[in-house]
Amino acid sequence: FLQDQQEAIALAIERTHHIHARVGYTQGAQVPDPKDDLWKAALEQHLIWWQKVVNHKIKKGAETLTITTEFGAPPYTVLLPQTHKPISDQWQNNIFMMNYLKQNLVLQ
Repeated sequence: FLQDQQEAIALAIERTHHIHARVGYTQGAQVPDPKDDLWKAALEQHLIWWQKVVNHKIKKGAETLTITTEFGAPPYTVLLPQTHKPISDQWQNNIFMMNYLKQNLVLQ
């Protein structure tokens, strides 16, 4: 989770104007299902970064910050072998993220 890239992360946070709320993990661009406890650490790490963005924007007096829940279709989503069907429902993953962010981001 970029532990050795703190300076780059700080710079990215300062320059962020929009959040694409997809949760990646150390071996891939998108966790298969953000609701699954297997990916809890990844979800929590992303929330920490996103909260830092929100805090920075508030500190700078920004009036808006846009966020797009962005769990995508293949090739981002993991497919089951043989059937090539997604492991989880893309729409439900995005709805979960919308609600998760509403419940967990502190916006003031």
